[in-house]
Amino acid sequence: MKNYVFVAGMAALLTSSAMAAPRCAGPACDGTLVLVGTHTGGPGQGIFAAKLDPKTGALTALGLAAEVERPTWLTRDPGRSQIYAVSETGNDGKSQGGVYALAVDRGTGRLSMRSRVASGGGGATNLAYDARLSTVFVANYGGGQVTAIPVARNGTLSAVVSTQVNSGSGPHPRQKSAHAHGVTVSPDGQYVLSPDLGADKVFVYRWSKDALTPAATPSIAFAPGSGPRHLVFSIDGRFVFVDTELTGEVHTLRWDAHAGRLTAVSHVALDAPGYTGTRSAAELATSSDGRFLYVSNRGSNLLHVFAIDRVGGALREIQRIACGGTSPWSFGFDPSGRWLIVTNEASSNLAVFAVDRAKGTLAATSNSLAVPKPVAVTFLP
Repeated sequence: MKNYVFVAGMAALLTSSAMAAPRCAGPACDGTLVLVGTHTGGPGQGIFAAKLDPKTGALTALGLAAEVERPTWLTRDPGRSQIYAVSETGNDGKSQGGVYALAVDRGTGRLSMRSRVASGGGGATNLAYDARLSTVFVANYGGGQVTAIPVARNGTLSAVVSTQVNSGSGPHPRQKSAHAHGVTVSPDGQYVLSPDLGADKVFVYRWSKDALTPAATPSIAFAPGSGPRHLVFSIDGRFVFVDTELTGEVHTLRWDAHAGRLTAVSHVALDAPGYTGTRSAAELATSSDGRFLYVSNRGSNLLHVFAIDRVGGALREIQRIACGGTSPWSFGFDPSGRWLIVTNEASSNLAVFAVDRAKGTLAATSNSLAVPKPVAVTFLP
């Protein structure tokens, strides 16, 4: 009887608390919150916020969300109203970059700092958060360090617990040393992969007992001067797609999850053989159903859409479309999958594209928003 009274009382308390919980109030509440990382810093610069109308794709500016120096990559914590952001400072080797945990006010889009820690290297440029592992992994461009930062139960960041340093160089003037440009956790959470622009390699690290260690096959090499930038896994985890910043290509590699080993399969060039402009692949992502791969091309100011062969991983281009600006640094799909937002860094604007989820193709819209030097985007539904 006493247990029944206790349970009933707790249920009543929880129901009362839920009824009393304040509802979202503010200009961002009737849309999807869009947070934009930039190449800016200083007073009045940093991370900007906007509201996306999920029905029309229209964007409304909400203004500055937080002053952060060069917040060039953002990622959402799916379990909290919180994001993690890099501060890409220290590329000169004299200091370290930073990683922020920022709480989100869903009504206004404003961010408040919960914690900031050193990134474990210079020029933190990319990060991945894995909720299963309660860890943020960071790629430090300046010195080639790949680091692991624990996330406490309350969402704050602890100091770096493990560091590995990529090594190598290449023939391009930007390849005098290793430059970790991306970091991605394998689907099973046992490996961390880092494309390195300076070393022309993708490094593979084992993650176990809060420590990064080189895998049995610690890396796979690309052609000299390629400059691997970012990577993404296929939806079934059998393949990895890597884009190369310096040669403008997309590579398909087979992933052996048991051995933690990559094997080259095929690659495609974004531009025609006779193209004389700059070749520069930037961002890539798969559709939520895994049938299509999207790639941004900063040299030609294009977005490319590829159909993925689910058996062999080969890519077949089905569309190329102007990016709606200049230098499409990155892009992201809204939570519904209906809209793709491109961050055009050189033209300082966001461009919205409608996504045909059945065909995979994109359609330009008139929806655009001015944001200073945008380079990264994340969403909070």
